[in-house]
This record gives sequence, structure tokens and C-alpha cells, in this order.
Amino acid sequence: MAELTSQPTSIQSLYGLYAQGKLIVNRRYQRKLVWTLEEKQKLIDSVLSKFPVPAILVAERKEVAGSYEIIDGLQRLHAIVSFIETAFPTLDERYFSLDHFPTAKARAESGEFMPVASADLLTQSEVTTFLDYTLAMSVMRNATDEQV
Repeated sequence: MAELTSQPTSIQSLYGLYAQGKLIVNRRYQRKLVWTLEEKQKLIDSVLSKFPVPAILVAERKEVAGSYEIIDGLQRLHAIVSFIETAFPTLDERYFSLDHFPTAKARAESGEFMPVASADLLTQSEVTTFLDYTLAMSVMRNATDEQV
């Protein structure tokens, strides 16, 4: 029987899971990425403003220790990761500053993504606020594929 637990998780920790390939997307039931740029920007604005964001629902996968299959929240997670990787700016046209997040900076330097060069960046304080923001992550443990 599956058990559901709540696990508050910082954006920094979620990005770490993403960077390690431990967030799994199952295309059998995940819809395509459909959010507009404005929807993504509004989510980032909500995080920077410390407004609540709906929970992310994942299922713990046994195949790879510490990995999670995304059940609900793919659009939100994709927007967050894309913002960190400078795919788009905030509503006021500022980009994430990789200089204040070594994990993402190292991924950019190793060619994992191509950062945007911009003079308009979030401040160190804003980057810290963003990375420290805690999302509610609900984790299904011991779930069968049918339950997921």
C-alpha cells in the first residue's frame, strides 16, 4: 500500500535532484509543456514574493536510489529549472544570476546549458530568496505502477 508523506524541499535541493537526473518524467501520463512565458514569469514572481505555490506530487522510485517520478507539477518544475538556467527573465526583464549558484554555474560551464548574457540580473539576496524557497513536495512511497 502506498503511503503519502509531505517533504518540504527547497528549490536548491530540487535543482540538485534535477542536475543528478533524479527527477523522472513519465510521458505515458504527463502532458506536454504548455505554459506561456507569462505564466512561467508569474510563477517566478510568486516565488520571489514568497507567495505559496501548489505542492509538487512525486512517487519515489526504487530503480534509482533517491529518484522521483513527477506525477503533478511538471510545468512548475520546468519553469523553475528553466529560469535558473536563464531560459527566460522575470517580469521586469532580469535573469537569474549564475554567479550566486555554483551548482548551476558549473552545469553551464560544462556545456549542460547555454546561459544568456545579460547585465540585468537578480541580486545575490534575490537569488538566495529564490533558492531557499521551500516547495511542498508530497512523496508517494511504496506505490505500485498502477497506484502511480
